[in-house]
Amino acid sequence: DLQVGSFVLVPFGRRRLAGWVTGFTDDPPDVRIRPVDELLVDEPVFDERGLALARWIAEHYMSPLRDALRCLLPPGAGRDTQTWVAAECGAAEGASQLHRAPRQLQVFEALVSAGEALELDELVVTLQERDASANRSTIMSAVRSLEERGLVCVRRTLASPSVRERRQQIARLAGRRDWAQVADRLQSRAPRQAETILELQAAEDGLLVAELHRSAVNALAEKGLVKITEEPVRRRPEGAGLEGQAEEFLTLTEHQRCALEQIDEALRRREYHGLLLHGVTGSGKTEVYLHAIASALRQGRGAVVLVPEIALTPQMVGRFRARFGERLALLHSALSAGERYDEWMRVQRGEADLVVGARSAIFAPLDEIGVIVIDEEHERAYKQDSPPRYHAVEVARRRAKQHAAVLIMGSATPSLESYHQARDPECDIALCELPERIDSRPLPEVEIIDLRGETLMGRGGTFSQRLLDALDGVFARREQAMLFLNRRGYSTFVICKSCGFTLNCEDCSVSLIYHHQSREMRCHHCDFAVPVPAVCPSCGSEDIGFHGLGTERVADQIAREFEGVRVLRMDRDTTGGKGAYARILQEFARRQADVLIGTQMIAKGHDFPDVTLVGVLNADTGLNRPDFRASEHTFQLLTQVAGRAGRADKPGRVLVQTYNPEHPAITNASRHDYESFYSYELAKRRENMYPPFARLVNLTISDEDADRALGIARRIAYELQERGVRHKRGRVQFVGPAQAPLARLRGRYRYHLLLKGESSGELRAALAAVLDALGDEAEAVTVDVDPLDMM
Repeated sequence: DLQVGSFVLVPFGRRRLAGWVTGFTDDPPDVRIRPVDELLVDEPVFDERGLALARWIAEHYMSPLRDALRCLLPPGAGRDTQTWVAAECGAAEGASQLHRAPRQLQVFEALVSAGEALELDELVVTLQERDASANRSTIMSAVRSLEERGLVCVRRTLASPSVRERRQQIARLAGRRDWAQVADRLQSRAPRQAETILELQAAEDGLLVAELHRSAVNALAEKGLVKITEEPVRRRPEGAGLEGQAEEFLTLTEHQRCALEQIDEALRRREYHGLLLHGVTGSGKTEVYLHAIASALRQGRGAVVLVPEIALTPQMVGRFRARFGERLALLHSALSAGERYDEWMRVQRGEADLVVGARSAIFAPLDEIGVIVIDEEHERAYKQDSPPRYHAVEVARRRAKQHAAVLIMGSATPSLESYHQARDPECDIALCELPERIDSRPLPEVEIIDLRGETLMGRGGTFSQRLLDALDGVFARREQAMLFLNRRGYSTFVICKSCGFTLNCEDCSVSLIYHHQSREMRCHHCDFAVPVPAVCPSCGSEDIGFHGLGTERVADQIAREFEGVRVLRMDRDTTGGKGAYARILQEFARRQADVLIGTQMIAKGHDFPDVTLVGVLNADTGLNRPDFRASEHTFQLLTQVAGRAGRADKPGRVLVQTYNPEHPAITNASRHDYESFYSYELAKRRENMYPPFARLVNLTISDEDADRALGIARRIAYELQERGVRHKRGRVQFVGPAQAPLARLRGRYRYHLLLKGESSGELRAALAAVLDALGDEAEAVTVDVDPLDMM
């Protein structure tokens, strides 16, 4: 029964652990072999291609193979081990051996008192309630000693899966009979049973037992008149999308047809083909995706569509579900664990052959893939920030080659790396341009407002006069507006006007953000929160000022400035609940609000025909981040958010407030000029040896002790130099160590080293040797291959 991908239970010392079969051999190794105990799942959870993909991820991103394999498992399939401990003998006999081992005596007496086996976590909690000095490691040590003395029995089992298939009981009439006559016979002595028979007769395919009279159903089942079966229940994701999505395929423009011809030709020849679809906002990239997927499905092949943020999913799902119906499965983290599991199983069983989802949907268990679509391919959300730190775009390219599929990467502002590759005739990515909006609609007019010469208006000094006047006009015409500020909260910092004290996070080197609704000062990195102080904690002054701007404050000021205007806000604070994204977008689409205020969640993918004004309140928010991609991210955000205006018959207008009106990221975004920005940024990257002219590996060294973290960072620098990697020189080089921009995060001090080189293979080889030389100290090092976040 064993195959590659089988999920099995194996003996491991005195424990039994879950593992995966990754291969077979005819040559037994020179060690003692123990048998596999049992299969945990009937069918393999990955195949040979999945294993090859996991091996590539583990090698390329320098992560353990187990972490890469976990990406291929169904949601909730991971099973932890549980340790159970029970006393073996009576209290008096055991206690007499432990008078010189107080911790062991304490553990033993707790087990005897319980009278049954305790799960280890429960035992730890019980002992800590009695003795605050007890901790898990000392208790584990005591348990091991007691086990060696023969005083306790330790049993290790697998915990139940966190997600299981949901099943329900269905009642159906058994066989063919004159059921009306049967009901008549039962009416006088068993009216409930007669009523149940008539209900089941009226139902086409049975009824839930839970919806019927239980005792009547059981009695009828005993008589052989009713058959009860258990059947799986699909937990269906809510909020499929927005109303009014067209089911028909639209007529393609000449540029769209050109792109689709390339895709169809590659599908017909069943060969890998990579395509960067560079289209201005509103140029119809999604319609190309839909036609390409339809072509793949006609061939009996599946498709995967990745979107960067779950905020985009409601509209995307609405369009795709309207075209493809129940062939679509939805996979993303905002679904419940049960919903994700059921959708994943539908794909594995072949009930769905189109998958739409966020980053992890690239691992959906489709047997044959024809098309992989990556919408907004430039987005940082495609990079995983925990092990294995893979980039979904690169994994998609690898998987597309495995399946001889077409990879379509779409964006109005593609990453410099992707655009540079697509313009290289020797690269495996082709470039296809969509330079015009559908129906030749004009791109919105963009005006730059220089805040250096403006007196900011409004009750909080947030808006220029031009933006206030524009909003007034939009509301008077009963149109809609969107306001963009990539910073949530009410105020970004609180300062004492008497002594200058600012309230900072205890565990991170950042100031706390004021949230008006909850009346809290909160850290956006670790969620540490404290109430707003009534007086300065440093000098006791009551003269405390709130400074800086966040989306919560903007929403409050709009409501105060424009009486009767309906305001919606979309940021992490308002979208925490299940279905919150879809609800906010649906309300705005139904004209239940006049203005939508938000962070980058509102910047891309949304299509609202009545939005005629977009206001960017501060274009400089991310421009001065200590990150070589800061200009690129600013250009992309401004271009994307500007593209939300004027997407239907009404012309659009964009007002951008900035203190840096001459910056190329802002001036080129205002002209919708990607090519000029690309040339400007490319020259800077070439001069400083950054991608696309180099590959990077970012090392973060963190420890609760700052000196220890710095010491490890300096040792890495020394080990690199010993292996020929030079500081800031050569084709393989390193920069640092230096304190990270976020010098302290979640209680750990952080230092960075950055490796640069033409080949990621050379970088990985040099780094592997260094990490091996570090030994146990390597546990303090986080390795990020091809990093996107340099903070």
